[in-house]
Amino acid sequence: MLFKNILFGIFSLTLVGLLGFVVYTQENPGWKAYQRQYYRILAEKMNDPKLASTPVKLVQTWLPDLSRIDRCVNCHKGIANPAFADQPQPFKSHPFLDGYMKKHPFEKFGCTVCHDGDGQSTVVEKTHGIVHHLDRQLATGVMVQSACTRCHTDMHEPGVEYPEAPAIMWGKKFTTEVALIRCGTCHAIRQYGTTAVLAPELSGIGSRTELSFYLVHDFQHVESPKHLKSQWEFEHFLDPQKITPGKKQINKETGQEETVGRTIMPNFVKMHQLTEEQTWMLTAWVMSLRDPKIEKTPMAYMPPRRAPVLAQSEPVKPVPTGKVAPVPAKRKS
Repeated sequence: MLFKNILFGIFSLTLVGLLGFVVYTQENPGWKAYQRQYYRILAEKMNDPKLASTPVKLVQTWLPDLSRIDRCVNCHKGIANPAFADQPQPFKSHPFLDGYMKKHPFEKFGCTVCHDGDGQSTVVEKTHGIVHHLDRQLATGVMVQSACTRCHTDMHEPGVEYPEAPAIMWGKKFTTEVALIRCGTCHAIRQYGTTAVLAPELSGIGSRTELSFYLVHDFQHVESPKHLKSQWEFEHFLDPQKITPGKKQINKETGQEETVGRTIMPNFVKMHQLTEEQTWMLTAWVMSLRDPKIEKTPMAYMPPRRAPVLAQSEPVKPVPTGKVAPVPAKRKS
């Protein structure tokens, strides 16, 4: 009887402890701590101590045309405040408030239309880094520019320039004018009017979900632990034959060993001595090839089409190193 009482007491204390832990975590989520810190910083900047005691509350942006809710601003409170340009994340203001963000107000566009990720989540771990249940992982750095074509569907048209998306413009110029072998030689890319069948079609590759991409691509030879479609493309550009070496099998007719499925893609990085930053820009360009039928962008988000510029106009210069490119995975020596 004494043993049962002791066991019952242990279980009761464990249950009470778990209940207390749940209540505490629900009443003190991480976003509340970020908001309190934001208001403390704001009070210092505005020299108004009262701001530090501003009540925290859950906020969200409802985007009716997209049937989407974004709650990113619960942690990124300083995103629209230029006074927070000198602060670290998640308080730092958007770097382009004086640029294209003037035409992309947060209350209309939110965050995930460009950055993907899980806009409804208020937990850092559920939307930052690799989150395996997400169809579209959070995009950062230069990869954010690949989302521009969701709305700006004319971005790949000849002569059309978008200085706001320098990586896509660089990739466009490289693949159509600079590269010794054009992508359209082997790939069908409808945006560029090519119909080749030697390699997989790329027209809508940027619209694929992570799962659909993973199911048809071999990640066995990818060095980075980040098994994302953007990482696969990046490493594939670095060394196509390494990432897609093919498989050896015995030919039933000849009895000889042969390799099947080996990529025929040339190594553009070596051919043109591309930097890692340029390789990421090329990756962003590939991922900007999207299928409008899959994206289903509402008409309210579709801007007027831009007129082509003169061919002799100055090309868009690549962005400075370190400002847009995500940190690439280190290559093994």
